[in-house]
Amino acid sequence: MNRNRFKVGAISAIIGVTSTLLVGLTTASPASAATSECNTARITTAAPNTPSGRYLYLPAYNSSLYLCWMAYGTRGDEVKALQGAINHCYNSIPNLVVDGIYGDATRAAVRAVQTQHRIHVDGEYGPDTYYAMMFPAYRIVDNGFSGTCV
Repeated sequence: MNRNRFKVGAISAIIGVTSTLLVGLTTASPASAATSECNTARITTAAPNTPSGRYLYLPAYNSSLYLCWMAYGTRGDEVKALQGAINHCYNSIPNLVVDGIYGDATRAAVRAVQTQHRIHVDGEYGPDTYYAMMFPAYRIVDNGFSGTCV
């Protein structure tokens, strides 16, 4: 009799742990669901609407995937690219310190960008935010901001 209780208890525990893990997998945030975490920033001249003689500096995953996500706690050049884009292209949002740290101010700025573009507001940078937001175009000849956002 004790063996059966043990088996029932063990099976119940396994089912409980499995269901908890499955719920965790299915409740991933929209920005991070099936998207790699940004881990660098890259220059591109091939993005849509990039003016001739200009380039964009975008958050990226590895060498060329620009559809990536990042959130509070992310650190690196990818965050600097995002912070610079917000500073150049969103005058209604207070300037961020371009320090490469996705902290409270960057999360609030991303929320403001998401609100402005009427997309899901979660404070995380992901594919929806990438497609909606504007990025500064830099001049190839001197790497300066061209005054244009695309």
